[in-house]
Amino acid sequence: MDSSPRLNGNQTARLRWRLARIAQNSAMMNSKEKPMKRVLAALILTTALATPVAAQEVPLSGTVAEVFGTRIVLSTPEGRVLVTLPQGTTAPAPGTRLDLTGTRTGETFAATTVTEGPAAAPAEAVLPSALRGLDLTDIRTRSRKDGKIYIYARGGTGWLRAEARGDRLLEVQTDGAGLPQPLIETLLPAAVRAEPRLAEIARLTEIDLDDDGEISVEGFATDGMRIEIEFSRDGTLKDFERERDDRRSLSEAAARDRLVALGYTDIGFMERGGRHVTALATNPYGDTVEVRLDDQGRVERERLWQN
Repeated sequence: MDSSPRLNGNQTARLRWRLARIAQNSAMMNSKEKPMKRVLAALILTTALATPVAAQEVPLSGTVAEVFGTRIVLSTPEGRVLVTLPQGTTAPAPGTRLDLTGTRTGETFAATTVTEGPAAAPAEAVLPSALRGLDLTDIRTRSRKDGKIYIYARGGTGWLRAEARGDRLLEVQTDGAGLPQPLIETLLPAAVRAEPRLAEIARLTEIDLDDDGEISVEGFATDGMRIEIEFSRDGTLKDFERERDDRRSLSEAAARDRLVALGYTDIGFMERGGRHVTALATNPYGDTVEVRLDDQGRVERERLWQN
């Protein structure tokens, strides 16, 4: 389709007049060759500037997290992006890997081409790539306005709790026997895994990945002592702490029994603090909540947890 600018009546008349003048002065072309070249160059430049410049297309890749008609939310390593699909394109299912081209404005993207890759399992579609393939079930997520995603999921030996931004995992912890070994190998660089003191942790329960690249791990030794280790970006040991686990809060087993007695069901991830225990559960009214018990087993706080 010709997208060249159209000339109106006045512009057409002026152009005809200019062409006539050029014809009348053809005998003077040799003496006025350079000025005429400048005129023609100016006309060409004016036409080029009047033609709209197409927006530059860029690539975008990620996994479909949500579908809203002809729009989708794409989970990418940089965060979530709202994508408008080309007209006539069938929206792919959540979990589908997409490679797109189009124009991006902030956190929105207008796609012009869409190429599908293999789909992830539907339940895993919302998970960062580091958490996929771990056979997690009962996956629950909650998004925040700052772009963070909170995740709860059941693993083989207990529950996992994680924080992520896009495909980047920021924190993961477990209330079970320890984090899965494949996850540990994915998150911890070789230099960290080779640190001799890391072997003192018999049950590694938490990994934190700071924005500046620093890494901290936490777990328990065979004698029950709690160990926390911090590493720099390059895997150099920065800090090591070993202390007695003298928390006065209820044990996980006692807290679980207490919640059942209070009418809570579907009790999931549980975290012990110094004097309280926080758990994800369903209250007697059927709401999914974060509930906190004090060291006497009393409900200290209950907060609605929305998927």
